[in-house]
Amino acid sequence: MKVDINDTQRTEGTEAVRARHDRAKPYKPQTNGTAHQHRPKARFDLVHIADIAADDEPLWLIEDMIPAGPSLVVIFGKPKSGKTFLTADLFLHVAKGKEYCGCQVRQGAVVYVTSEGIRGFKRRMIAMREHLSVDRSMPFFTVHVMPKLGVACGDAETLIAAIRSAIPSDTPIAAVVIDTLARAMAGQNDADTAAMGIFVENCDTIARALGCCVAAVHHSPRGDDTRSRGSVVLEGAADAIISVVKEDASGISTAKVDRLKDGEEGTSWRFRVTADRNKEGVFRPLCETIGTVARQGETETSRNKKLTGSQQRFMDVLGEAIDDHGAPVKGSTVIPAGIKAVGREQLRKCLFDAGFLDREKPDAARSTFSRSINDLAGKHVIGATDQHIWLPR
Repeated sequence: MKVDINDTQRTEGTEAVRARHDRAKPYKPQTNGTAHQHRPKARFDLVHIADIAADDEPLWLIEDMIPAGPSLVVIFGKPKSGKTFLTADLFLHVAKGKEYCGCQVRQGAVVYVTSEGIRGFKRRMIAMREHLSVDRSMPFFTVHVMPKLGVACGDAETLIAAIRSAIPSDTPIAAVVIDTLARAMAGQNDADTAAMGIFVENCDTIARALGCCVAAVHHSPRGDDTRSRGSVVLEGAADAIISVVKEDASGISTAKVDRLKDGEEGTSWRFRVTADRNKEGVFRPLCETIGTVARQGETETSRNKKLTGSQQRFMDVLGEAIDDHGAPVKGSTVIPAGIKAVGREQLRKCLFDAGFLDREKPDAARSTFSRSINDLAGKHVIGATDQHIWLPR
């Protein structure tokens, strides 16, 4: 039978207790984070500051714009500001792993949930699919039934299960997009603190279960495009908030990172919603970025001097085309005298020959050619008319 210290005191006296104490090994706390291993793991686990180690998980899905999961991102703007086009374009680039507006992108599966304007949404998806040359290998999925995320016993767990069953376990899930927050909170008031708190909690459940970013598309209040509509609980919980404002005169929208918990705020970029026709003559709505992103404190001039890798490649081919095929254009009131210019069709042929444009994908090639010229002309690094391209002095 085990004898404790009280038994020793009672049967052998105080001196025996002292002797037993002197023979005992001194207590040494473990410093490798495994102290008290014999105890069941507590719900609230205490970790000493010396044992905190940074993980190797990535910080971004899109550099300085969209944080990697688990995270909550809010993208808001007025109706017809272009926020849905922007959101779809952002996360299509994530699914493809394609550089976005000069920023690095981490690839992963995307699930885009929307029940708003399904016919129009499908047209946009088809247009963007053709424009980005998307095939079945790209992990971008849509869900056209909006889950109930504004109530405590909602559809968060059901949505998680559906995503897990559809996407292979070895495919990282990068993002779940909820478009729009109002539809996901149907029957609830987004200005109500408790209701918005439940929505945030459901988003957190999805983000943590799948290790992904949850992006919620939301509206701004009437007459105020500087904030998202409803309770401040949403803004308080968000890891990133992106505002979208459209300039009515030009039709160009500006997206800006208004808030970023683990990065520099103020990054902005411009885009526009355009449309062209496919080979069947059907209009295709597209979202085209203009230029590159502007960081906080950058001037428009300093931003415009930066070229993406794709734009620099275009410039290299253009320079060679002008050297090989360029000539002064007589009688032009736009092209300066003595400046050699190359015809658009000749430049297009050179870009095909250089592999910049893909002959097997004529629709994507036409869009890339037009966008490249418009973006570079907007930066004032090339000159362009409807027939010629040249390099300014």
